[in-house]
Amino acid sequence: MSPSGCYWRCCIVPACLTSREHGARLAENAVYETLPRYSSGDEDDYFGWANMKPKTPLILARRFILVFPNFAQQGKHPDPAYARWFSNMLEATAPNGVIYAFADMESPTDRMFISFCGGNIVVRVPPVWGGR
Repeated sequence: MSPSGCYWRCCIVPACLTSREHGARLAENAVYETLPRYSSGDEDDYFGWANMKPKTPLILARRFILVFPNFAQQGKHPDPAYARWFSNMLEATAPNGVIYAFADMESPTDRMFISFCGGNIVVRVPPVWGGR
């Protein structure tokens, strides 16, 4: 979450650049500025690409692979534990939930922050990379 709390931010990283303690945070050797990043403050300018509003997720994914081939290649390996976690997270937070791993406040280490869901929904942190 941005410091103002108005925008959600994310970066796309291969599992090998995530923390060994928390599957949704960067490892110490990851350099945030070098990663593909998006902020909801950028609206439809995904990853800094202008005029992407009418594009489908498939078109965006294909462009991501062309622009960030190294990241796309590193993310090509199956990770059933993460896929299960992601599917369960989407189901638990549907239709409008937003999760985030850290913000400008003390962050939990055993679960994700959740906004726009209501109720007592808990989403545990994603599985950590096991060197697979």
